[in-house]
Amino acid sequence: MKRLVVLILIVLLGFGTYQWFAENESPPPASEEQKDQDQKEPDEDGDTGSDEDETVGDPVENDAFKIESPLPNETVSDEFLFKGKARVFEAAFQYELKDGDTVISSDFLMASEGAPAWGTFETMISVPKNVKDQLILKIFVESAKDGSEINILEIPLKVE
Repeated sequence: MKRLVVLILIVLLGFGTYQWFAENESPPPASEEQKDQDQKEPDEDGDTGSDEDETVGDPVENDAFKIESPLPNETVSDEFLFKGKARVFEAAFQYELKDGDTVISSDFLMASEGAPAWGTFETMISVPKNVKDQLILKIFVESAKDGSEINILEIPLKVE
């Protein structure tokens, strides 16, 4: 009977380990051939079929955040969508909208799930009328250990 219990525990432990690795495994890097296939050839007009402004940067991410919107150097108006995924303790994090060194807006946000899962978040951020043409959206987590800012991302934005 003891052998059966030990065997069942080993099987369950092995399955749990397999599930953990399957969920946390990152995809293998793309080969040069795959990268070449992903790049679109321009048509007769020189258009690659992409409607994106080439001055807008790639999505921003680190170990704690994957920001879908806004993208770096994106032009925003009086209100813009802040959307992405967060993998943070108790799903809590903060943002600050800065005009130079001045914080003009800040708030605490909650993702749909806390770490180790990636939780989603989405909110609208208002831009005051009296700002310069350049802003910085700063996303971060306050350390539970000492209150310092960790996992900081800064996204430069342009204002209409």
